Amino acid sequence: MSEEVRTAKELIKSEQEVMLDGFDAYGDELDRRLLQGTQIKFTNAYTWVTRAGEEMPTDEEFIAVDVKRVEAKWTTDKNAPPQTRVLLPGEKFRDIRKLNEETPKSEWREYNGQLKGPWENQHYLYLLDQLMKRYTYVASTSGGNIAISELVQQVKDARIVYGPDTYAKVRLSDTWMKTSYSPDGRQRPHFIITGYTRKRGGGGDGKLDELPDLTKSEELEHLNKPTAKQVLDDDIAC
Repeated sequence: MSEEVRTAKELIKSEQEVMLDGFDAYGDELDRRLLQGTQIKFTNAYTWVTRAGEEMPTDEEFIAVDVKRVEAKWTTDKNAPPQTRVLLPGEKFRDIRKLNEETPKSEWREYNGQLKGPWENQHYLYLLDQLMKRYTYVASTSGGNIAISELVQQVKDARIVYGPDTYAKVRLSDTWMKTSYSPDGRQRPHFIITGYTRKRGGGGDGKLDELPDLTKSEELEHLNKPTAKQVLDDDIAC
């Protein structure tokens, strides 16, 4: 193999390794173990709990290390997990409403006392606490999807300023949103970004280390939130 061909292949491999998480690729299929660590959820009482019902702390910081977009199809068996497919980078969600309309009613499931189509769009967000314990938040509601989409956009903006090895530190919270079924609206999940972290000297060779290493304090540096001027690389006209 010539030096030119080998070098080209090494460059391609290096570029692929940089895109190991979903904030840039936003839908990577490298890891098929979707539920990792402890699953957490946002309840109708506007609280964050584990799947076992234990309350999650809202005054502690977590590092948002990855996010995946998933297309799920449930069965009529309430005890069975859904069939899932991770979207590829750049791939758009299919029209879930259309998919459900085209699915026979015999395949629909009962949900909160009503029949619901089996197809569902989901977002999987992975968090690490200070002890490197991993949590997975699965968003399938409009409020949860909005929360993750906002977080993704903020991280992408931060990476414009700080580089591709930047990760958000977040606290679990909630915020008000409008709804079509209630004039008073309701609370939805929300992630408060308290700052950003990255590997000191990371990204120089185009390769990221394993994500759990991001919580090692001696290898991290604190980054303040980027200003609007930094993100836009220009002054804002008054």
